[in-house]
Formats: sequence, C-alpha cells, structure tokens
Amino acid sequence: MFDFDENLVMTLIFYLGFCYVLYMHKHPIMFDKDDNFKCFGLNKNETVFPYWLVITIVGLFIYTYLVIREKDYL
Repeated sequence: MFDFDENLVMTLIFYLGFCYVLYMHKHPIMFDKDDNFKCFGLNKNETVFPYWLVITIVGLFIYTYLVIREKDYL
C-alpha cells in the first residue's frame, strides 16, 4: 500500500532516538529547574533553543544528510 523510502525509515529511527535522548537528558537550555519546557523567547526564563525547534532542525539535517550521502537528489 505505502512504499516507504529507506532514507525516511532511517531518519525516523535516528530522529526518535535523538528525541528520546534529548528529552531524558533535559538540557538546562531547553528545560527549567522543574523539568518543564521553556518557552521560546528572549526573556530571562525563555530560550532561543526550545525543544520543538531543536528536534525539527535535527530531523531535517538527518534526512538531508542521508539523501546527500547516497546522491539520491531527485
């Protein structure tokens, strides 16, 4: 029914693994001292690197790397 690309499957595996590790580590840039997500912003209790933005960018980079690695541009 659906034909999943190998690059897409590998991206999902790496992406979910990275999301899990990053969430369990709870880096202080993305989480406050009560282990809650920080909001996006430039104020004292906000961050420029929220969890949702970091994992989105990492997912795009992983997929781009896997596609470029195999020279499968089209």
